[in-house]
Amino acid sequence: MAASQDWGPAGERRAESGAVRRRPWMGASEVILQLWRAKWLMVLVFLPIFLLGLFIAFQMPKTYEANSRLYVRLGDESVYRPRVGTEGAGATPEQEQLIQAEIEVLRSPIVAERALERFPLSRVFPDLVEAMDKKMAEAPTSEHDAIADQMFEKGVAALRKSFEAGSAPKSPIVGTALTHEDPALSAELLNAIIGAYLDYRTEVFSGGGSDTLRDQRKKFENELLKVEEEIRNFLRRNQIGDFESERQTAQQLYATISGELLTNQSRASAVEGQLDIYNQQLSRMAPEQDLYVEDSSAQRLSELQMEREELLSRYTADSRAVQAIDTRIEQLEQYLNARQGLSGTTRRGPNPVYQQIEQSAANLEAEAQSLALQGAELERQLARVEERLERLNDLQPEWQELQRRKALMEANVQNFSAREIEERALAEISNQSADSVRVLEPARVPIKGSSLKLPVAALAFLLAGFTALMAGLLRVLTRNGFTTSRSLERTIGLPVVGSVRTA
Repeated sequence: MAASQDWGPAGERRAESGAVRRRPWMGASEVILQLWRAKWLMVLVFLPIFLLGLFIAFQMPKTYEANSRLYVRLGDESVYRPRVGTEGAGATPEQEQLIQAEIEVLRSPIVAERALERFPLSRVFPDLVEAMDKKMAEAPTSEHDAIADQMFEKGVAALRKSFEAGSAPKSPIVGTALTHEDPALSAELLNAIIGAYLDYRTEVFSGGGSDTLRDQRKKFENELLKVEEEIRNFLRRNQIGDFESERQTAQQLYATISGELLTNQSRASAVEGQLDIYNQQLSRMAPEQDLYVEDSSAQRLSELQMEREELLSRYTADSRAVQAIDTRIEQLEQYLNARQGLSGTTRRGPNPVYQQIEQSAANLEAEAQSLALQGAELERQLARVEERLERLNDLQPEWQELQRRKALMEANVQNFSAREIEERALAEISNQSADSVRVLEPARVPIKGSSLKLPVAALAFLLAGFTALMAGLLRVLTRNGFTTSRSLERTIGLPVVGSVRTA
């Protein structure tokens, strides 16, 4: 034939150029038939694998699971207390966060390590001890400790793998479980883990707070001692007893001396002005003046008149004695009538006003000299005080920095001391009162054990069946013969008139 006709699965004829297909066209029924014909091959493949799986399944050890439950509530150790300041104080975690934190502490390697240390390793994991003994026999003595530590860490890892802990959502109950081949040992191990967990969480939540605060307080105390030593060196280097006292004293002295100097200058100006006035008065005043004039003419006239009266009692007016007295009286009267004022011996002496003004001027001059000396001394003192005060002002920034550091260190020491006492008191109260985690059900010895025999056997059955099926399909797909006439018709595209079974 020039071309062959190929019939598809639906019986439609298709024109196809080239040679006739060599591989049979099989449907589902032909495949099932071929698998049935290869059943013995599949059995031969299935049986060894399944038997090997059964052997492995029966070798699986029987394990016992011990269970325990814990009740977790919010405790004082979960309340946030800031180390510094009060911001955020009193904040508490949510229930799920608290439960998750407790579960993480339960799963801690430290808990498993402390629990395993309570038992001989040969009792918990005899296989590890046997492997350790073999290793130690082959290794030198110097490596025995390292091998023992390595095997112990493997035991801790195996114990953590066999331990489980979890909780239902929004539930304060934490369930724990531990599996082991020995039922009694599984309960003991679980109780040991719970005990180690309770001890460890006490150390974590109660023990570390006051120790950390104490270390921090000691650190700030050392810093405070260093600052105080710097302050002492600063005062010693600058020859200062008390910086603030000396600065205040210098300021007070400056104010006092400045006030006295102003008073001195004011008084000196007043004295100088008064002295000028006195000098002007002295320049216009005579230092001496007439004290009095000795003149007895009037008295002599009275005496002569009395003497004349006496003579008239003895003599007549024409007598020589009376006439002589009359002549003397007349001359004396003419003398007195001829002059305008007193006349006689004049006595001069110092002017008392001049002397008083001169004495006052001398006193003012002495006071002016004293004020000048006092002003010069005050200016010298003020210059020294200004120099001292300027030096103290230059040192003040460094002094204030030292004082700020000292105040900060003192505040930190006081704060951490109070926090340390508070933390220690809270730890003692927490240790004396009921804990926030309570054991509802301690682990008991499990009665029924569980094994992986059935799962392993089922897995072996599935694996063996799958492998046998793959072997059968491989046998079916590699055959070139035709199983049925229908397969031949599909393959060559021509109808089959008859078939003959060969022996």
